[in-house]
Amino acid sequence: MRLFRLRENVIRLFVLVLLVLSCTFSTVVATELEDEDELPEFDLTVKQELQESAQDQATISLEEKVEEKISQEAPFAILGSVVPAGTTRQLNWPVELNGLKLDVPVIVAHGAFRGPVVGLTAALHGDELNGIEVARQVVHGINPEKLSGTLVAVPIVNIEGFVKQSRYIADRRDLNRYFPGDPEGVTPARFAYKLFNNIILKCDALIDLHTGSYYRSNLPQLRADMTNGAVAEIVDKFGALTVLHSAGTDGMLRNASSAAGIPAVTMEIGGPLALDPEDVSFGVNAVNTFLGEVGMIRRTRILSTPQPVFYESKWLIAESSGILLTDVALGSRVKTGEQIARIINPVSNEEKAVKAPFAGKVLGKAQNQFVSAGYIIFRIGIEKTEQEMIKDARQEAEQTAEEAVK
Repeated sequence: MRLFRLRENVIRLFVLVLLVLSCTFSTVVATELEDEDELPEFDLTVKQELQESAQDQATISLEEKVEEKISQEAPFAILGSVVPAGTTRQLNWPVELNGLKLDVPVIVAHGAFRGPVVGLTAALHGDELNGIEVARQVVHGINPEKLSGTLVAVPIVNIEGFVKQSRYIADRRDLNRYFPGDPEGVTPARFAYKLFNNIILKCDALIDLHTGSYYRSNLPQLRADMTNGAVAEIVDKFGALTVLHSAGTDGMLRNASSAAGIPAVTMEIGGPLALDPEDVSFGVNAVNTFLGEVGMIRRTRILSTPQPVFYESKWLIAESSGILLTDVALGSRVKTGEQIARIINPVSNEEKAVKAPFAGKVLGKAQNQFVSAGYIIFRIGIEKTEQEMIKDARQEAEQTAEEAVK
């Protein structure tokens, strides 16, 4: 009996550990978290408290705030200015970086009818250009005289990185690690604090636009914490856009936003330092689908449902050095053992095949380039439901527990 209880306790503990790791694994390996020497510790209790607080605040859905037939007279106040109902205005948010005074453009479309306030941010990383173009096309494509609610777009958040064509802000810091910010902290923390308090807190929901980093491209997709009910609710309104469950981590804009009761998602589109018209068009359609589903604009759903949700994903790294030549495209379905790339030694001409270690969908990939052993070359999503993930975790825990008591 004592041995049986020990076995049961071991299984329960192992299942709990696996579930926590499964919720955070995609976070640890996501491109959102690249280039960090140290990652914050995962505090399950704090995360749960933040989610409960956010869900308590988000008691009114975005659709319930839409009142198409009720005109609004009040202007929208932001950054010390007011935007009259039924108009679109460009405002300038003055910031000072490295002794230089710069203006961050903020474009506000304030609808003629009542509705929610949706934020659209892009280029938190200065080299992520696709998001800038998505934001431009969306906000300037809206007729404010027919809009229900308000769209607040910040197409180039990291103006310093954008000018330098760099991912980072001052002191080679990643801005998307410092939200909600600190008025007395390091430079990016102060910048994040002003953005968060002056703009983000004005919103009822947030779409944060990103791309892959450093010679890597991402299939158009949403990164979202699907354990947060308010976030999961808005995810459904983007149509058939691939969704990767990612709990995120402290410091990310979408995490800070959701914790403040403003449900947020990250939209990944393509790669850095280049504009891809096809990816941009897809992103514009996805955002407009969302706005249409919420009821802010009159638009039929462009991206049909259902959408695939990946609760698990894994990186695939190069095991040798040389010229990487990929054989599959973003979005491809791959089978276990299928050749998906080749790595060729430029001196000896020796060629090694890269094979998929498991079946899944290519969510991210490196561009063809020279790579070293250990370089991340693919991200493959494994399409599982939460129930399947829990079942697998329990089976693995039971097997491990059996081996432990032998």
